[in-house]
Amino acid sequence: MSDELIEELALANSGTVPSPFGKAEFEVLGSPASVQSKKAVREEYINAIREQLKEKKYLLTGDLILNVTWLLPAKNRYETDAKVDIDNCLKPIIDAFTGPDGFFIDDCQLRGLYICWRNIESDNERLHFEFEFQADQYSLKEELAFIQLDGALCTPVNLNWPSAAKILWAGMLKTNQTSKNILEKLGVSYPEVAGFLGGGQPFHRTRVNNFKLLSLSEFACLGATSEKV
Repeated sequence: MSDELIEELALANSGTVPSPFGKAEFEVLGSPASVQSKKAVREEYINAIREQLKEKKYLLTGDLILNVTWLLPAKNRYETDAKVDIDNCLKPIIDAFTGPDGFFIDDCQLRGLYICWRNIESDNERLHFEFEFQADQYSLKEELAFIQLDGALCTPVNLNWPSAAKILWAGMLKTNQTSKNILEKLGVSYPEVAGFLGGGQPFHRTRVNNFKLLSLSEFACLGATSEKV
C-alpha cells in the first residue's frame, strides 16, 4: 500500500474526506421510521442517522447509489403489523442523509436506490446503509456554497478558493453558460453540455434552499474584495 493511499485512508477515517474507494457504510439499530410515523418518531430516527454523520466534514456533490438492507426476524415481518411498509421508510432515511448536516446535498443525486429486508435469527434489528460514489466529487461543508445561474439552475463552488480563482471561475461560468445554451439549441444532448456548468452535478434552486446561495457577481466580488484586503 502506497504512502499516498495510507494518508488518504487516514483522512477518510477522520471524516475529513470521503473514502478513496468510493464506498461508505452506516448502520442504525432498531426499526426505521415511516412517512406516516409521528413527527417525534421521524425526528428521532433522523437524528440517530445524523449522529453518525456529525464527524463528516464533507458533503458528496456527485451522483451516487444507495443500498439499504433492513435486518430483522422474519417472524416479526410476517406475523405482526407493527413493522412499516418497506417503501414508506425511504423518505425519512433520505431526509436524514441530505442537507447541510447530511452526507450528500439532495436526493436528485441518487442515480440508484435499492432497499430490501433480510431475515436474522437474533433480535438485533437494524438497518444497513451502503453508498457508492465518485470519491473526488465532494466539498467540505464549511467551504460549500452555490452560484445561481440563469433561471433556477445552481452549481456548487468553494468559498475558500484563492481570490484570483473566484474571479476566473465566475468569468468561466458566465461564458460557459452562454455556450451551453447555444449548444443545446444546436441539438447537443443535455448530459454532454452539463459539464459546462463547472461541476458534475447542477442543482435546481429549490434543492439547495438551506445552503449559502450567491449570484455570479457576488462570487466574483468575494474574490475582488479579497484582492483588496
